[in-house]
Amino acid sequence: MDIVERLKEEHEELQTAFSNILNADIDDPETYGRQFIDLMTAIESHERAEEQTVYAQLGADLDIRPIALQSLEEHRIIRSLMKDLADVEITEEIWLPRLVVANNVFSLHVQVEEGNVLSLIEQIFDKDAREKLDRDFEMVHRSTLQQLRS
Repeated sequence: MDIVERLKEEHEELQTAFSNILNADIDDPETYGRQFIDLMTAIESHERAEEQTVYAQLGADLDIRPIALQSLEEHRIIRSLMKDLADVEITEEIWLPRLVVANNVFSLHVQVEEGNVLSLIEQIFDKDAREKLDRDFEMVHRSTLQQLRS
């Protein structure tokens, strides 16, 4: 697998997780809260892995750097939205509207990334380099997940 395939696969998994939470019943706040924490952890580890691998490489090219910086800013905003959600009780009225906004921002980020960044990766890096980026991404992703869960 190369990094483009990996990112598309993870984006789909994360969007499905968002959708599942948006459509879930909040009757059991404890279970619902665990689902949210799992989503928050998955997004955080995904973004850190992207930043330390994909965007570290893309940011080195001065022509592409503005695109990388835009994606990093989107990551910062998504993290902030997720943190804001974590600071609110699930049963509060503002919870669902904030979750919808976080989902919308995440979905927009994925559209931009898959529409622009992934095609750049395919243009700039050959298959071997994309496969190495994937291995590096997976290593950072696993390590980050382990840190966040401990």
